Amino acid sequence: MQRNTITRRDFLLAAPARAAERDLQPAHTPNGDFFRQRLRHLPQINPAFWAFGLGGFVGRPLVIPHDEFMALPSVELSATIACVGSTPARPLIANARWRGVPLAALLAQAQPKPEARFAQCYGADGYTTYLELARLADAILAYEMNGEPLPPEHGFPVRLIAPGAYGYKMPKWIQRLQLTDTPVNGFWEERGCSADGDVLTLSAITSPRHLESVRGPVLFEGIAYAGARLIAGVDISIDDGPWMPAPLGAAVPYTWTPWRIAWTPPGPGDYLVKVRATDGSGFTQTERARAFPNGSTAIQSIIVRVTA
Repeated sequence: MQRNTITRRDFLLAAPARAAERDLQPAHTPNGDFFRQRLRHLPQINPAFWAFGLGGFVGRPLVIPHDEFMALPSVELSATIACVGSTPARPLIANARWRGVPLAALLAQAQPKPEARFAQCYGADGYTTYLELARLADAILAYEMNGEPLPPEHGFPVRLIAPGAYGYKMPKWIQRLQLTDTPVNGFWEERGCSADGDVLTLSAITSPRHLESVRGPVLFEGIAYAGARLIAGVDISIDDGPWMPAPLGAAVPYTWTPWRIAWTPPGPGDYLVKVRATDGSGFTQTERARAFPNGSTAIQSIIVRVTA
């Protein structure tokens, strides 16, 4: 690979080509492009025979048929879902507008008992997991995705959206919640995934692709995400040179933050490009990855081939 020395001054001289921050808005992933993960069969659910149940340590158990569920007050939430198996080389992350019933409203109706600390979640495919009740303040039971009925592969008729958690904490095809004082590990917790499932800080270059041939100036685009923690900054490095700040879009809780920057290469050749993010707590991604099953904080690297 041809190495090219890029100084901070060289990089900053490309500033006139940088994209304006005002043009950056968090994008929503089309339903057909949203990544899909499942362990078992795809349940075929007839809404006429579906009901949502909320029981366990509650003063007033709930059983809500589908037609009554759809008539409940709803909210819309923009939220990103990342898979715990996402890696810098294979980012599994997407963002959507979800509409559904606020779980907090249903919990208030059910009147949790003082000993209730966890919500055990059960899906129609047999999948189970759990979350602390305190973790569900902003959660919704979603039945729409990007303005359309929830597709079967994404959990029709209803899935849990617990913003800021990895996808394994958001069961699809959900049927019931049981409030308990002691949680029971589900499939992924038994394999070492964390109990809270909180997303680790990540970033990705979405364009250009690894080994893509481009001509200068090169427009680098990507996303960064840190769950409940807002993204404070994104930097890129060319050929292991200094880290350079990239303009960010609006920082919205539970939603990925877009970034974009243009760079004029000094000449043709292969360039190693790295990206890293810093979240609101001050944590910055490093070269060293945290291995599955608890997610990765490793920076992403790609090679772009600049042609004459």
